[in-house]
Amino acid sequence: MTHRYLADLARRTSIVSDMGLLIQVETALPLLDIYKRWPDELGGRQWWKFQQHTGARDEPQDPRGIESDHPHRDVRQAHDFGQMKQLVYGLTDRGPNADGPGKNEKLTPTPDFVPKIGRFRLTGSRAVLESVVELKNPAGVRFNGLVDSSASTGETMRNLNGTALAPTDYGLDSEGLIALPDGSFWVSDEYGPFLVHFDASGTEVERLAPGNGLPEELSLRTPNQGMEGLTVTPDGRTLVGVMQSGLRTPGLTSAREVPMTRIVTVDISTRAVHEYVYPLEDPKSKLGVSEITATGGTTFVVDERDGKLAPKANKKLWAIDLTGATDIGPQANVPGAHYDPRLGLLIDGKPLETYIGTVLTADGITALRKAGVNPVAKQSNLDLAGLVDGLDPSGKFFGHDKIEGVATRDGGKTLYIANDSDFGLDGSTGDNPPFGLKPKTLPNGLQDTGEILMVDTTRLPARTKTTTVTITVR
Repeated sequence: MTHRYLADLARRTSIVSDMGLLIQVETALPLLDIYKRWPDELGGRQWWKFQQHTGARDEPQDPRGIESDHPHRDVRQAHDFGQMKQLVYGLTDRGPNADGPGKNEKLTPTPDFVPKIGRFRLTGSRAVLESVVELKNPAGVRFNGLVDSSASTGETMRNLNGTALAPTDYGLDSEGLIALPDGSFWVSDEYGPFLVHFDASGTEVERLAPGNGLPEELSLRTPNQGMEGLTVTPDGRTLVGVMQSGLRTPGLTSAREVPMTRIVTVDISTRAVHEYVYPLEDPKSKLGVSEITATGGTTFVVDERDGKLAPKANKKLWAIDLTGATDIGPQANVPGAHYDPRLGLLIDGKPLETYIGTVLTADGITALRKAGVNPVAKQSNLDLAGLVDGLDPSGKFFGHDKIEGVATRDGGKTLYIANDSDFGLDGSTGDNPPFGLKPKTLPNGLQDTGEILMVDTTRLPARTKTTTVTITVR
């Protein structure tokens, strides 16, 4: 952050100082020992988006890969174990895309985009790319970001010339990332949703899918609202994934307004699966879950956010505990309820989302408890939107709309928070091909890129100080 802020300040003052005056610039800066920001760097080209990684006991071998020429990347969380070494693993999603003029239409400028894992090292105020791994199926065929034929989202994808792109057997919408000490990776996906295990070279070695390792009801996910977040417990034994929003169960009018989503745990060794209800803060405002990161064996930090830019945004982190929550998965044992292999736990013959309906969160929790289902316990951890707005009410400090990466190396005391830049895109131009793409512009006037914000929560609440810089121009 120090370097980034000084660079911003230098640009501002250089314009004024060209007038040949003695000027004094006052700027409010957060305490430098509480915050640090890293813009992610890809050579001399544009920025990648990334998130802090926790380092490894023994750093894995550099994975094989080819450096990418694509400028923007989506990244998600990566966990490892042991001493912190400023190691970062970044994960792309399905690639650059934007809403088209038609219903459920997506436009992509790069139909052949290959999802990738990048390894970075935080050096000074930059994240330096060290290697890239392209993700491939067991036969070595590279994945792409087109809709997967086995898990349709109902979307029509087109290139910028308007040509429809058929679903593929190699589609992957990668969202969550776990890096293990053996050099392998687990990736969560929004299409299936799937949990895919890759070796160090990026080749798929196994896959968990709804009805085959994961609860089958997860296939009822809302399009582009699949398994958004993924983490692993500190002992390395259990994968923990979270769905972005409620499932589209039969009889439900709007899954996005149901005050619950689901957390799924998978024992890596035994493959035992458990499932829990996570109550959303305010589903009427279209909040969704974008990340989960482990702070203990049963405790986690969960990221809930809207899609608005600062300063009028709602982005909060919640501390949760699975202890005492009712298992609603295949091993559920709720009196009077029945687990249906296709629809999940049924109460009064209805899937949970249908049973609750589009009610307020408190009413949904009450209804579940009366039926014998205890949701996950949660309490406020960090009001991120309030924090950054307090540091800069104009929204120019970390004013991103999509906060989708959270990691910690010390049980949640220090949080590394990253944004999803959407590859710097914000929609298309024109109703007819050839289509153009519009840039996503931040409150600071720049195109969105990726950034890490480190927050030492033990030093909160945040304070600012005023620094006077005197510049003499000769």
